[in-house]
Amino acid sequence: MSNDSVSWENVMSTDADQVKTMISSMLTPHKLSLLKASSLQSCIRHANFGQVDVIRLGYGAHVRIQPDDLVDYYLIQIPQYGQATVRCGAEEVESMPGVASVLSPNAEIDMSWQASNEQIMIKVDRLLLEQTAQDMGMDSMVNGVHFPAKFECHRSVSWQLMLRYLVDCARNSLSMQRSPLLVRQIEQLVVTTLLGEHPPVMQSGLNRLRSSILPRHIKQVENYLHEHIDQPINLALLAAQAQVSVRTLQVAFKEHCGVSPMQYLRQLRLERVRADLLTHGDSLECSVADIAMRWGFAHLGRFSAAYKDRFGETPSQSLQRLRQSPV
Repeated sequence: MSNDSVSWENVMSTDADQVKTMISSMLTPHKLSLLKASSLQSCIRHANFGQVDVIRLGYGAHVRIQPDDLVDYYLIQIPQYGQATVRCGAEEVESMPGVASVLSPNAEIDMSWQASNEQIMIKVDRLLLEQTAQDMGMDSMVNGVHFPAKFECHRSVSWQLMLRYLVDCARNSLSMQRSPLLVRQIEQLVVTTLLGEHPPVMQSGLNRLRSSILPRHIKQVENYLHEHIDQPINLALLAAQAQVSVRTLQVAFKEHCGVSPMQYLRQLRLERVRADLLTHGDSLECSVADIAMRWGFAHLGRFSAAYKDRFGETPSQSLQRLRQSPV
């Protein structure tokens, strides 16, 4: 299916192989697994505007999606209905209407979409986005621009207005595509709105340069850390999981992930603290200290400093910002 022949018409399919082929042609090859013995009832729409694609997708079934690396594009996923769990590198997002996910290139991605989940996805060419970021004075790291995976898009009026306009353009894509000037304007509107409303972060710590293809033993350790994040973990245990020496594991992890295995684990646990604060902080009766202890941070001074270094604000400021935000 070429971009020239695609309009915003709804394409329905119950054939998993057909759906996988269609989505792969629009995005990237991926593994699609049906969960809970469900049957596929997919709805797909697609419109292309030069270096920006708009896709509306619902699988009508509980599915797991494991894409190959996003090498040459960024992908913004905005749920319209239902929920999805999105893991992008070391970050995990519970995505729902109002909470989008932004997938950056060269990060390992693993997603679970609920049967009711339907998303509008915006695919943005990597060179276009990174050149625009540079033009706007944003520093690009060696591995490009990196966005926080979680995007609370319901907080941005500018983003909501842009998205409505983009969907209107998609509905009239066949006529809009005839004007190169309009296509160029759409490209710039999408990219500048994303960069302005959801700024990229400096790639320090966990966000440093990673190889696009990780060695198997590094992936094994990453998966183990994600699955056992709430359990006691040490280097000897991780080396045994990878079946390599502690020294080999440390060197390889530093080379491919930019941090040591235990630093990686600390970053994961900081993400869990932040998720607890921002998702449940207004309803939890426990304090910041209680949440920190839950994720293994016993020294509150060092924890607070590490949290601020990672997220640019203290845990108390995160909690205060949540409680002051409109319901």
